[in-house]
Amino acid sequence: MRAVLSLAVCVTVVMTAVSAHAVDRCTAPPAPAADFSRCNLVGKDMSGANLAGAKFENADLRGARLDHANLQGANLKWANLQKASARDADMSGAQLFHTIFDEADVSGVSFRRANMFGAKMNFAKAVGADLTAAYLKDVNMEGIDLSHGRIVDSYMLRAVMIDGRFAESEIIGSDLTGASADGAVFTGANLSGTVLSGAGLSRADLRDADLKGADLTNADLSEARMEGVRNRPAP
Repeated sequence: MRAVLSLAVCVTVVMTAVSAHAVDRCTAPPAPAADFSRCNLVGKDMSGANLAGAKFENADLRGARLDHANLQGANLKWANLQKASARDADMSGAQLFHTIFDEADVSGVSFRRANMFGAKMNFAKAVGADLTAAYLKDVNMEGIDLSHGRIVDSYMLRAVMIDGRFAESEIIGSDLTGASADGAVFTGANLSGTVLSGAGLSRADLRDADLKGADLTNADLSEARMEGVRNRPAP
């Protein structure tokens, strides 16, 4: 009986210690390589913080402030940044696998070379964001405002871009095969060399866009606006 009681006491002590460690970890000051995995960081202000290589896997960052933060190479897999503000933050090379940015403000953010497979950016404000060489397969961008952005040499197979705004953006040499961009706005955008094979572009606004070398094979352009399109590929 004494052995059983001793074991129970040991287990309780260990669990208490683990719990205390988790609390300490989640309340630690922002720092490079810090571990905030699974932490509740709702509304936390980490603006301007150096969080390079930090871990935020499965963290709750709804409404958090990360403006101008350095998140290079950070791990934000499955993190929830709904309605967060990360204006001009650096997320280059970050792991953003299934990360939620719905209704967030990520204007001016560098997502260069980030792994954004399955990320959700629905109705996000991403004006001027840079997604050069990012992996964006199955990303959801419905209603996003990515005007004046850069999506260069990026992989966006089956991306959902319905009703998004990409006016004056550089979408060059990227693969948008099978993308759903019905009703999206690409006015004045540079789509040179981009693959839009099988893409849904019905009701899309492509006025004054540059389609030099773009692949529109089997793309649905029904009711799309094409006035002033430059270098339109031959049918």
